[in-house]
Amino acid sequence: MKRRFTVVWDASAERNLTKIWNANPAIRQEITEAADKIDSTLAYEPASIGLPRGASRYVVQEPLAILFRVLEDDRQVRVLYVKHWLD
Repeated sequence: MKRRFTVVWDASAERNLTKIWNANPAIRQEITEAADKIDSTLAYEPASIGLPRGASRYVVQEPLAILFRVLEDDRQVRVLYVKHWLD
């Protein structure tokens, strides 16, 4: 059985997500679904998801793109940054 990771969004990433959601009323449902999918996907085997960017990883879940770091010892994934994937 896969061990679960706790996904934590940094405050600045949460603020960016809120700004993206507020600025894009036509795709709010897609933004919400993408954020939920990110959380559920990163909870299992996050080190195999996305592309490496130094000590972090980058992944696109349209319409969002995120930068995250896996903290294996703590069984935690920290979402460091989020943006609209086309920005």
